[in-house]
Amino acid sequence: IGKPLRNEKRDDEYIGALAEVLDIGKREQVDCVLVAGDIFDSVAPPPEAERIVFDFLRELIGARIPAVVIAGNHDHPRRMNAFSRVLDLMDVHVRGEPATAEEGGVIEIASRDGVETAVIAALPWVSERKVRDFESLFASGEHFAAYAEGVSAMLKHLARCFRPEAVNILLAHLFLSGAVVAPESGERPLHIGNLYAVNPQMIPSNAQYAALGHIHNPAQPSSFQLANAYYSGSLLQCDFGEAGQQKGVNIVDVSAGSKAKVEAVTLTSVRQLKNLGSHKQGLTLDEIRSVASETAGAYLKVFVKAERPVPGLAQEVRDLLPNAIDIVVEDVDRKGEEGSVDIGRQTPVELFMAYYADLHSGAEPPVELMSLFNHLYEEVTGAAH
Repeated sequence: IGKPLRNEKRDDEYIGALAEVLDIGKREQVDCVLVAGDIFDSVAPPPEAERIVFDFLRELIGARIPAVVIAGNHDHPRRMNAFSRVLDLMDVHVRGEPATAEEGGVIEIASRDGVETAVIAALPWVSERKVRDFESLFASGEHFAAYAEGVSAMLKHLARCFRPEAVNILLAHLFLSGAVVAPESGERPLHIGNLYAVNPQMIPSNAQYAALGHIHNPAQPSSFQLANAYYSGSLLQCDFGEAGQQKGVNIVDVSAGSKAKVEAVTLTSVRQLKNLGSHKQGLTLDEIRSVASETAGAYLKVFVKAERPVPGLAQEVRDLLPNAIDIVVEDVDRKGEEGSVDIGRQTPVELFMAYYADLHSGAEPPVELMSLFNHLYEEVTGAAH
């Protein structure tokens, strides 16, 4: 919540999508709402974004729908924990940082009729520092050689609280290896590399349903379902790499000892993003005029083909397409030029990798070096609190 599209604020869209989620929850008479992290776009969200989220939680409380909410890598973990002190009293259980089962890492929620109980193992985003903290407390001197080993140990620790007579659910914010991530999507590239990849086989086998956050695309390999693992995806299409993705929620019907039945429900209120043309295949002005009537309502990224620099070209495109958010002019005369990099379109990790490759004859930086870079970047941005 709070992420703009370029400079376009989307508060009304977030409000509309959350209202639709609430309506679905009431209609389906759900026993609990699970939110798998990245509540906000930033560790310091604007007040408007916080208002939108707390208004939604207020409506959930009024509808007597419990919720379990975990922090993602975009959220400030200690800020989330501060909110939890009050929200716990109203059956909204927020976990900002990884915690042991004894310290709140496992939450129990009763069904509406009081007949069944869900045991929910909650694992927010795990920074590398948290892996080391867990290692020192519970690994009995064992050193985790990789980030994934530490996360796997945390999952096993929480899963020990699962019971045969209960509904056992994992709620986690992590990156499963093999997950489909579109280029130019809203995820932070820093946290979707191999360094943070967790094998799907590490999902505890006694978890009847694993509700996962972090990846914005809900359409993932069918092999994930063998581990009962599902990404619900982001609430909106966050950037043009997500154009065409169907955003929605998962309705999960599960009882003790049974396999979960999962129904994906598409949100119909979500405003669509659309790409017109592509890199190296821009459209002429005549081609843009011919498709203008088909783009009403969608946010647009337009690739324009130009034989030479044309003053006022971008404005002419905006006059034809008022919803054009991003206009990329593809200069035909420069298509063959390689090595020209638009640093304004690259993330810090991409810039660092390109810098390293330039110094080392195209080689990729070692995992250890990228780990150090990630750690320093997290400290600077506040993501490692």
